Amino acid sequence: MTLQPGRFLRVRWLKWLLTCCLLAGTPLQLQADPGPEELLQTVTDQVLELIRRDPDILVDQVRLRAIASELILPHIDFKTLSRWVLGKNWRRATPDQRNRFILQFRELLLNSYLRSVTGYRDNTVQFQPPRSGQPDGRALVVAEISQPSGPPIHAEFRMHRVDNHWLIYDVAVEGISLVATHRSSFAREISSSGIAGLLDRLEEMNATDAGQGTDTVVKSEK
Repeated sequence: MTLQPGRFLRVRWLKWLLTCCLLAGTPLQLQADPGPEELLQTVTDQVLELIRRDPDILVDQVRLRAIASELILPHIDFKTLSRWVLGKNWRRATPDQRNRFILQFRELLLNSYLRSVTGYRDNTVQFQPPRSGQPDGRALVVAEISQPSGPPIHAEFRMHRVDNHWLIYDVAVEGISLVATHRSSFAREISSSGIAGLLDRLEEMNATDAGQGTDTVVKSEK
């Protein structure tokens, strides 16, 4: 499995979510059963405000991880995300292998984002209402991220309702999908080493990343 500096993992969509509610013990102030764009906008607004008030919070990795795990990651459907990333190999995996993959893929993303969260005090994010024509229980929410040192960033959040909650199951930033970025690389690893080999490799990557703070991603060949 080939590694390179994480182009997609440096994209900013999840960093705002992962750094939300950075004041320990402060819950998200969401209205009852918010719509998908309302959920994302509220979370993002609180993130940016907290960063402006206390920028030092961005370098406190222990605090970021604990709060992200408790308050932010529940907004992401890692099971669906993992199933899409593995594709046909999800059906071939045992229940134990599926659970291990969900955990290790989650850690891969979380480690990489937490190592590179920085510089968001002057950013603004505007979410548009979900695009029409989506199937019931699904939503595609478009965001425009303004940054002082570059052009706006276009992001699309794919979400669905699970037990009356809106969860993210894929994100595309400037046309680059999180799912597509990893699917082909994981498929090649499984082809050469099997699902067990992929899991071992992910565990090794996560252990290295946690120990060294390396921002890495599985490289997708063109």
